[in-house]
Amino acid sequence: MTPTRIVFIIILTGVFALVGASLGTWQRTVQIVQRPQEFRSIAKLVAGGQRVANDAVQWREQQEDFYGTITETLESGEMKRRALDRVRALNPDLSDCDVDIKVTRTKGSAIFTILATGTEPKYTKVFLDALIDEFIAFRQNIREQAQGSGLQRFLQEVVTQQKNMEDSIEALAKVQAKADSISAKSDLDRLVMRLNTLRNRRDDLRLEIKSLDAKDAGRQPLEAKMGPLEEEIKGIEAELDRHEADLAEVRTATEKAERSKALYDKMFAQVETIQSAFDTSADYVAVQERACPAFENVEDWKQPLAIGAGAGGLVGGLIGLLISLVIAWPRGQESPAPN
Repeated sequence: MTPTRIVFIIILTGVFALVGASLGTWQRTVQIVQRPQEFRSIAKLVAGGQRVANDAVQWREQQEDFYGTITETLESGEMKRRALDRVRALNPDLSDCDVDIKVTRTKGSAIFTILATGTEPKYTKVFLDALIDEFIAFRQNIREQAQGSGLQRFLQEVVTQQKNMEDSIEALAKVQAKADSISAKSDLDRLVMRLNTLRNRRDDLRLEIKSLDAKDAGRQPLEAKMGPLEEEIKGIEAELDRHEADLAEVRTATEKAERSKALYDKMFAQVETIQSAFDTSADYVAVQERACPAFENVEDWKQPLAIGAGAGGLVGGLIGLLISLVIAWPRGQESPAPN
């Protein structure tokens, strides 16, 4: 290949590369100019708490799962739908526009940055605030459901035990009132003394009757006195037996009331412990920064134009090289005619 042809190939390749670079630059410029304005708003959440794990590896796995759940939930279509409904309900004057949500976590921390990108500044900020509010409400609902499955059932048991305690205390009060009224009507010591006196008189009558002959005229009056005396003794003994039964009932009711109250106090203390455990559980998420006023996203033109020019120049140069090789490649000379 002659030097002239090599120069031709270089010049043609350069021309095509220049044209390709110009076309690539023009294409990227048109794309940037026609692209609608973008506005961005940023908010931040912080997560933390305590989790129980058997070892450090399991702890890190639980932590990553927790962080991943937060990211997936914030970027989910369901959360965006809830945010859209909230915006429409609270700001009916705003026109809907597409808002893209991107969540990133700062490396080595539990801080989540939420980037909202939309075509209207006010709507973008309002949408991001609505998304945060819906996310916090969603997590609170999950928390309440978790408490409801355990704590609410236990609270129902506490209420039942409280009713049992109140019933036992009421029964004790009734038994005590009955015992007090009996004590007021009949003094126990007086009844015992009266019973002993009557028993002595009965024993004396029995001895006196026993010493008399069956046909003795004085025997019948003594026997007549024995009947009422026996009846009175039986009455006092029955009254003392009732009194002892009431005292035993008081003792039983007192023991039952004390047991019920002790069990209720123990369960009530457990309620506070369980509630405290829920309050200090791991998966809490709090708002660190609410949505900032949306700002326009101004793209740097230099890098896209450079990429467009480079890509266009490369393609154009290859095309120019192929064309120049086809044109300038030396062709075989014709064979000389035979003599």
